[in-house]
Amino acid sequence: MTLNGLRRQLTVTLSLAALLGGLTACGGTASSGKDKSYADESPKKILADAKASMSSLKSVHISGSGLDDGNEMNIDMTVSTTGDCTGTIGTPDGEMTLLVVGGKGWFKADRAFWEANAGGDADAVLAMVGKKWVAGGDDIGDLAELCDWDELSDEFLELLVPSTIEGLTIKKSKDQVDGQPVIKLEDRSSEQGTIYVQAEEPHYVVKVSNTGKDAADVIFSGFDEPTEIVAPKPRQQIDFENMG
Repeated sequence: MTLNGLRRQLTVTLSLAALLGGLTACGGTASSGKDKSYADESPKKILADAKASMSSLKSVHISGSGLDDGNEMNIDMTVSTTGDCTGTIGTPDGEMTLLVVGGKGWFKADRAFWEANAGGDADAVLAMVGKKWVAGGDDIGDLAELCDWDELSDEFLELLVPSTIEGLTIKKSKDQVDGQPVIKLEDRSSEQGTIYVQAEEPHYVVKVSNTGKDAADVIFSGFDEPTEIVAPKPRQQIDFENMG
């Protein structure tokens, strides 16, 4: 077995970052928000505040699902600016649980993943791996990129630059996400994107949606919550490079 399967799978999973970057720079049933004065701010001001708040984060939990070229993808992961992360990525080729700590990466995968990447050797690989973490080997660069909030947020934060909304048709309204007052900025252009910004300080982005061709919903939570991400013990690991 070679690294080609893992590299291909990681290429697919990295497209999940595009669920963030591919959404438009604009912004349930509308309901009353508590912060009326903030609701009166301009979309440019709200986007600028959201960018400043999201830029300051040291860690955040990202969850959601969407379509990438018609393929259903999902993510449920805690990422940090240190590059440490833990969580799951779901793709048409199966689900992976990723773990990156201190520049080293590991993963676990379900049967669908191994059947897609190991073919007829899937049963043998599953028996060999068992419940152990597979070391990422040479592909740690891809894993680390997916797990580093600084890297992952680059394109996303660009969407929050106020100048990006010029020329767009923006509808601003009050709304709620999980009972929390937010300001909804909705792009009524063909991209059909929506950004939900927390009405009360800090003005974090709590949700991003796209109802266009590559529909997606991404939820942000756990802002700067304490994270305890630890590496697996040696006996809990298996070296992917030496699997054949």
